[in-house]
Formats: sequence, structure tokens, C-alpha cells
Amino acid sequence: MRPVPALLAGLLLLTACSGEFVESKSEADTTALVQQHADALAGVVGEPLRDPATGPMPCSGTRDGYAVQGAYNIDVPDGEEPRATLGRVRSDWTAKGYEITDDREIGAYEGVLAAKTEDGFSLDIETVSRDAFAVLLHSPCFARPS
Repeated sequence: MRPVPALLAGLLLLTACSGEFVESKSEADTTALVQQHADALAGVVGEPLRDPATGPMPCSGTRDGYAVQGAYNIDVPDGEEPRATLGRVRSDWTAKGYEITDDREIGAYEGVLAAKTEDGFSLDIETVSRDAFAVLLHSPCFARPS
């Protein structure tokens, strides 16, 4: 059995300065996970993702932690109202056990839907026009492997 002080020291090294455990994961692996969430969302919407942009960003409250943000556009399926698409996404996320963190209707057709996954990813889809959505995804904080 490891001595308690050594165990505590090991945990403190992994927590950065936020006081929370931060798992170690490479940016490439984290980006792949963001893309998996984006691809799953595209499958539910039924349209391909457009204009992908992904990259690391610093995590607040940590010294060396990072998260990966993914930003995409996706079209509303032909002949469908944006709110119907958002309803399908809401049903999918609810069935997967995601926590819905924002769910608003704005104006005649606009809407915002956001959720947090069980593995700590934040998902957001918002209407930007009658024909398209913006999608923003954020990974949880990770530490870069040594």
C-alpha cells in the first residue's frame, strides 16, 4: 500500500491549481472526442457538418490545463423547421442521459439547445438563420501528458 502523503502529492500534481482532478489526455485524442460528438450530432440532424474549426484553449482555474473547442455550421434539413430539428436533437440527448443546460425558443423559428454529457463535454446548437445552425462543442479540462 502506498503511503498517504505520496498518494496526496500525486493527486495534487494531477489537479493543477483548480483543486479538481484533471485527467491527462493528448490534444489529438481530445480533438478526436470532440469530433465524435460533432459527428453524432450531424447524424441526428441528418446533414453534414460545414466549416469545421477545432483547437485547444486554456481552462480557467488551471495552470496548465486545456480544453478543445469545436465550432461548426450545419444546415437545417430541406423541408424541416429548425425547431423540429432541435426537438429531434433534444430527444436524442435526453435518451443518452445528457443534462439539458439550456433550451429556449427565440423569435419565430430560432432556438438554443445546450447539454452536458456524462463525460463532461458541453454541446450547443443554435439557429443562425431559418436554414442553418451553429454548433459549439467544448471538451472538459485535461492535462497534457508529460
